[in-house]
Amino acid sequence: MLCYSLKNMQRCKIDEPTVVALGAFDGAHIGHMSVFASCAMLARKMGVRSAVYTFSSIPRDFLSKQKSRLIFTLKEKIRAVRDAGIDYLCIEDFENVEHLSGEEFLSSVLAGDLKARGACCGFNFRFGHGASYGTDELREFFENRGGCVNICDKILYEGNVLSSSLIRDLIERGEVEKIISVSRPYSVYSRVEHGKELGRKIGLPTINQLFPEGKVVPADGVYITECEIGEDVYPSITNVGVRPTVESEGARNMETHIIGYEGNLYGSYVRVNFYKRLRDEIKFDSLEDLRAEIERNKKSAIDYFK
Repeated sequence: MLCYSLKNMQRCKIDEPTVVALGAFDGAHIGHMSVFASCAMLARKMGVRSAVYTFSSIPRDFLSKQKSRLIFTLKEKIRAVRDAGIDYLCIEDFENVEHLSGEEFLSSVLAGDLKARGACCGFNFRFGHGASYGTDELREFFENRGGCVNICDKILYEGNVLSSSLIRDLIERGEVEKIISVSRPYSVYSRVEHGKELGRKIGLPTINQLFPEGKVVPADGVYITECEIGEDVYPSITNVGVRPTVESEGARNMETHIIGYEGNLYGSYVRVNFYKRLRDEIKFDSLEDLRAEIERNKKSAIDYFK
């Protein structure tokens, strides 16, 4: 996949015709994946390249209406599009195009910069200054030029329209198990930081990580997780919160015990995938009580992955 960053109004260098998938694509739920798959399929049918046009962040006006933050960092968004088998990824700063009218976006960005012969998007996709254009105008523009547009239908989940906003709400409530059937697991990819090494002292070493800036954070508590270390994957348990048993105050972080792993990970980047919330964060009377509870949580994780 060839990835373009269009910061500072750089011009995209695509010099061959494309079908373009359009959207913010925060997270990778099955609605997003259906747009990617539709784009790739239509591109093959038309004999052109597939491309995704998206934004480096959620538009300010949209994000201001959300109580939660982003599911994906920019690196995670790039990874998801790459995994979908797309040929080109074009990442735009929303501020660079928010002033364009719908017609200017269609003619200058899509037909011009991206050489688009067709497009794919979700049923509620909007574009142009003030979100004045939608799927009807998109379809009319391309069909008048002999192109094609695929609009993916809405998907319902537990009676609600599946959306990134819905998944953010589930993450913030700690209901990470619910999203696995409709999305890849919520995950955090960040550097392992030095901690107080109290886990090592009680025979249960942990890695400490901070949440990337701007990323939605799950509810405090203990979770069944798995850790990706290089090409290897290990079951694990992760505490999200401020570690009340060992600290009187502190910033929220995540502390993970990796089951079956021995080694020094300080300074390394580890991906932690969240699967199920086990319990609230609890303050224990002693480190021995904490150790006994962690052992119970380890067994729950091992049983879960069995």
